[in-house]
Order: sequence, then structure tokens, then C-alpha cells
Amino acid sequence: MQRNSRTHGLLSIWCLPLLLFILATSLSLAQEKEKPAAKQKQTGTMVRVLCVQSLTEDDQEVILATKTKDGKWKEHGKVKLRSPFISQWIQIPIGKTHLLRKQGKEMVSLGSFKSGKKLHRAILVLMPDTSKKTYRINVINPEELKFQKGKALILNYSKILAVVKLGGKQKVVKPGQMRVVNIAANKDNMYRLLVSYVNKDKKAVACYDRFVSSNPKTRKFLLLFPDIHAGLRVFSLSEFGPFE
Repeated sequence: MQRNSRTHGLLSIWCLPLLLFILATSLSLAQEKEKPAAKQKQTGTMVRVLCVQSLTEDDQEVILATKTKDGKWKEHGKVKLRSPFISQWIQIPIGKTHLLRKQGKEMVSLGSFKSGKKLHRAILVLMPDTSKKTYRINVINPEELKFQKGKALILNYSKILAVVKLGGKQKVVKPGQMRVVNIAANKDNMYRLLVSYVNKDKKAVACYDRFVSSNPKTRKFLLLFPDIHAGLRVFSLSEFGPFE
């Protein structure tokens, strides 16, 4: 019995370095597998396309793509645009990305935008340029604006001063300004959405007045455009998660 115990002890001591080597090798391989994923998170941007109005009446398929060094297109995702529309999240690399559409065997760029290392997630607001048959792309950084669930992002694309009320106090939004505001809903999750513009006499003239429901799990976009008759045209759209 003593001999067997001694032999077993010697074997255990001999096997210990081997077990440690196997464990270290396994950990090293696991870390190597994690490196590409971590690198991808740091170097890529997640984008979501918000189409205000499509260039075509029918659904238009566009491709998010980048150009390689040899001049070829590398596709990263496809989106079917319609009015209004907001897409799912799509992963793109850092740099210049184009919106392409197929025209026969060729690819035609409908617009482009740039993303950097610090841009982790972005909303691409597309607005049609009917004369050039392209899209103007406004890149929105939700993290920088602190645009979170239960809040609204107001974008004033007009040249006049706007006054907006979302259940709470009125907020002034200057021409070309982006502003994040809290939505103050009542117990029934309803709130008054009132949009006015300031005329030449510096008086607020109401042009949009609704009672709407609030969903604290969404983010709301409120885009203001110039309108010959009403002063301001209001585009409202809610965005569902995931946001992080």
C-alpha cells in the first residue's frame, strides 16, 4: 500500500507541470480568439438609417459599401428605403461609406458620410435632393447628444426660430440646431406636442398641435422643415431599441 501511494504521489508531481502547460495554452488560445472581436468593436461603427423621404415612390434598395484600395466596392449591408422609414443597426468600418444603388451592372453613389474611432453608434438622417437625385446625409451621434430612452431629439432644418412643447416647458430651437429634450407625459402616458414658429413680429404662431401617446422605451425624432403655408412642417418618428 505504501508503495502504491508513493508511486501515485510521484505521478501527481510529474503531471502537475503538464497540466499547468495545458491550462496556460488554453487560456492563450481563448485570448487570441477574443482579440479580433474586441478589435472589431473598437474600429467599427453601428449605423441606423432614418429616411425622411425616398427619392422613388417604390421601395428603393440601397447598399452601404466602402471602396477598397484596388477600387472595388465592399458591401456591409442592404436597406430598402421608403417614406418614412428607420432601419435596423448595420456594422460599418471606420472611414468613408457610400450609399449605393445598382444601375445595370454599375454601382451609383447616392451620397456618402464619414465615421471615426469615437463614433460607436450613429443615426443617418437621409433627405432627398431631387435635383441631383442623391441624399443629403446628416450624421447624428446619440452618445454625444445624450439622446436616451424616453427623450426626443428636435432638429430644426428651417431658417426660422421654432418653439416646441412636449408636455413640459416650451423649448426654443434655433435654425439648424439639434436639441434633446425630456418628454413630460401625464399618468395616462399622453402629452401635448405643440410646435410653433416665431414670425416677423416675434410672436409664436402654432402650426402643429397634437395629443400623442408616450412610450418611455423609445426615442423620438422630431424634424422641422420649412413650409410655405404652415411655416413649419413637422416630421415625427419613434425609434425602438436596441440602443446600446
